[in-house]
Amino acid sequence: MSSVALDYLAKSWVRANISLGESRNVIDGFLRFVHWSNPGAAFGFLRNANTYLAIVSGVCVVAAIVTYPRFRSLGWPFAVSLGLVSGGALGNLLDRIRFGSVTDFVSVRFFAPIFNVADSAIVIGAIMMIGLFLFSLKESL
Repeated sequence: MSSVALDYLAKSWVRANISLGESRNVIDGFLRFVHWSNPGAAFGFLRNANTYLAIVSGVCVVAAIVTYPRFRSLGWPFAVSLGLVSGGALGNLLDRIRFGSVTDFVSVRFFAPIFNVADSAIVIGAIMMIGLFLFSLKESL
């Protein structure tokens, strides 16, 4: 669950060092940190659905814990992907519980929504998981 720790540390740094709505260039013209409070889902979807999203996040974390033993045979890549998805869900869930919204801060020039480490972990983990399932399905045919 190192994605939870990295997400927590990054969001804490942003809340302590960048005012809400403020923007700071990291890599000029490419990457900025913008302190944003997101009451919705990843990348700004489902605005103002905080309670529903907190429940979904909690269910995802519990499902990951319950599911892992069943799919352990897929090996460490599956464990990593499941850890990324559940860690990201837990990171955003902690924000929802503590602050009533999620702290987003990463803004990339070619991608409009502002996101955070937890959102990235969820997306990367889900892509890995889909790839692993497709690969294992292809091998079983």
